[in-house]
Amino acid sequence: MTPEINTARLLNSFMELCAIDAEPTKERAMADRLTTLLTELGVTVTEDDTGSRLGGNAGNLYATLPGSGPGETLLFSCHMDRVVPGCGVKPQLAGEYIVSDGSTVLGADDVAGLAAVLEGITAVREQGLPHPPLELLFSVAEELSLQGIEQFDASRIVSRCGFVLDAGGPVGEIVVKAPEQVRLSAVIHGRAAHAGIAPQEGISAIQIAATAIAGMKLLRIDDETTANIGSIRADGPTNIVPDHCELSAEARSTDPARLAMQVASMRQALEDAAQSAGGRVEISVRSNYRSYRLDPASEPVRRAGEAARRLGLNVRHRSTGGGSDANFFNEWGIPTAVLCCGFEKVHTCQERIAVAELTRLAQWVAAILTGAGE
Repeated sequence: MTPEINTARLLNSFMELCAIDAEPTKERAMADRLTTLLTELGVTVTEDDTGSRLGGNAGNLYATLPGSGPGETLLFSCHMDRVVPGCGVKPQLAGEYIVSDGSTVLGADDVAGLAAVLEGITAVREQGLPHPPLELLFSVAEELSLQGIEQFDASRIVSRCGFVLDAGGPVGEIVVKAPEQVRLSAVIHGRAAHAGIAPQEGISAIQIAATAIAGMKLLRIDDETTANIGSIRADGPTNIVPDHCELSAEARSTDPARLAMQVASMRQALEDAAQSAGGRVEISVRSNYRSYRLDPASEPVRRAGEAARRLGLNVRHRSTGGGSDANFFNEWGIPTAVLCCGFEKVHTCQERIAVAELTRLAQWVAAILTGAGE
């Protein structure tokens, strides 16, 4: 039996959480409110020291709830932060959708997941339906390349089946493949000179960067690989040839070999441009998180699919170009699927979610919980 969802309660919870300021590393108010709500549900909550490690004001929340029925422990995870501008959010109904006032993001990414997990557990418990033991992990700084979950002590997790609620797309779709992300940082050194009297004696670090970027293949590389320049930084007066420039870039792919080739080509473009101009470049490369591919028969994909079909949802397995905390769970040996949450236009001030999709998401959580012992 799948429990009934209290849509009015779910909507109120969603609106309340969206209105709480929660930009990356500034999740204190969100963590405090979630701790209160979870404690009221009988969930044991602890907070780690990730906030202090990242220079933030809150850590990851880890919570456990004993089972009332058969089944192995299940993990549900969402993130507490949202992209900038994510403070002063004023959620409101606009027909069938929930939106912001247009001056901020809505925060449905990832409040939809948080609200759905809370409502799913509440509905199951108040209707006396059996559920397995649960672990909940609500992370900070997810929007900063998953820095929050990276700091979590994975040895605390006992689950071997996880669900992360954190993807756009219709409720019922399941992400089974996600990329690795590599961060590439470069410091370019040229030579300063007076830009009006002797510019020929200078080597422009900005020009080196521009030449390198012009020689790179960027954005959509192929069906599995992307690359992007995020920022170029060089401050100085116009009358001095700039001798210093910093560049930040990334590359992603679900194919390790293609990713390695893309990163190598970006490095080569920087080195060639610097050498040709007579400058030099220092390059650092860091993998922020690893890729994963889940078999359709894996436990989380199977359970999520069965629960969705009981609700009459259209089930589709898909890949994504974005990372999530599931990248780390899978790297840690915890098979974890990402459930699509129904939000649209994420990371923009036009972000929105249909009330019907939010309701279906909470129903999906409840269906996974009550079907876990089958």
